[in-house]
Amino acid sequence: MFRHAMRATALAFLTTTLLVVPAPASAQTLDLGPLHIRLSTDAPPRARYERRPARPYRDSVWIQGYWDRQQDSWSWIDGRWEQPRHANARWIQARYTREGCSWFNRRSNNCRWRYEPAHWSDQRLVEGDDYRDWRSNRNQGNNRNKNKH
Repeated sequence: MFRHAMRATALAFLTTTLLVVPAPASAQTLDLGPLHIRLSTDAPPRARYERRPARPYRDSVWIQGYWDRQQDSWSWIDGRWEQPRHANARWIQARYTREGCSWFNRRSNNCRWRYEPAHWSDQRLVEGDDYRDWRSNRNQGNNRNKNKH
């Protein structure tokens, strides 16, 4: 009798545990909307060295670690293995490009870092408000200077 009660308790525990445990991140295809291209006055730090662990699944893709812009600072996102969202999806690394200044005048007040977040190829990138406003103001300033000459 005690044995049957223990089995029933163990079975109930396992059933509720399996129902509560979330699916792995790679299995979730939750779309959180578009990713925003952002702007920064400071450059991202140097990339960190990461040791790549063994591939967990045959179709897993290694996503190298990268610096992500969180609020007003850079935050390191560790590298990881992920399964693509679908067969044709490919991973696109984060991109950091210097804008608003010439190659010989890097100390200009107009210089900014454009940050495009890492993403899957089927995700949409849009300009963030800060980037759009900065670019618009810069273009208006250039147009005023052209009209003066």
